Order: sequence, then structure tokens, then C-alpha cells
Amino acid sequence: MEFLQEFKLKTKFLPEESVALHIARDLETKISVNPDRKHKNAHTPVEMVIAALGSCVMINLQRFLLDEGVKYSDIDMELKGYRDPEIPKLVKIEYSIKVDGNLKEYDLEEVKAKIEKSSTTYNTLKDAVEIIGKIEFSK
Repeated sequence: MEFLQEFKLKTKFLPEESVALHIARDLETKISVNPDRKHKNAHTPVEMVIAALGSCVMINLQRFLLDEGVKYSDIDMELKGYRDPEIPKLVKIEYSIKVDGNLKEYDLEEVKAKIEKSSTTYNTLKDAVEIIGKIEFSK
């Protein structure tokens, strides 16, 4: 029998803040659901999708670095998402990662391919959204 990981969340609308409160594993996250597109109290749902991709890619990059014994002091990632309001759909996400560590001996395109292959969120989104990423190292 195939084993599937299960993820449970509960969502509650908080009208006084115009946010959705998401609860998973006793952790709470607020996401803006303001119909006036004023997002003062929380990230938008689109920002959360982009952030989920960034976090998942970063987890897999850290795993790669640990498995390879690469010493690093910092990872900095910038993400940009592009939404077509006429569809409406998120159509492109770009990410750029800078690792403060020595990756000279690695083909960074191969590293990127490995971490993307291991990323659940990347694999969930890749057929629906164009994803462009790059990794650089400094040191």
C-alpha cells in the first residue's frame, strides 16, 4: 500500500482584521483576505505561495550543503512573482540565491537541479508556473 504524508490545516476568517487564520500543528499564520486589496495586516495569498516555494527550495539547499559537508555562514534569497490579473494567475516566479560559502568546486546548475528535484513545492508548481532560479556563491 502506498504511503502518503498528510498535512492538516484549519482556516478561520477573522473579519475584524480581514485575515484568514491558518492553523497547522498548533502554529498560526495570518493571510490577508481583504477584498479591497489593502494588505496591511498580513501577506497576500500570492505572497504566501511565492514564500512557500522559497522556503522549500532553501530547505533542500541546506540539506545539500550539509550532505556535501559544505561550510556556509549565510544564505540569502530574493524572490519575485509575476501575476497576470486578466487570467488571474501567477505566471512566473524568479528566485536568486546567494550562499556565503565555498561552492567553487560545484556546478551550480547541477546543484540547482538537485535541490529543485527534491522540492515538494517546486514540483507542485513547476507545471503551472514558469520558475526561473539561480544560485551564486560568495567567498
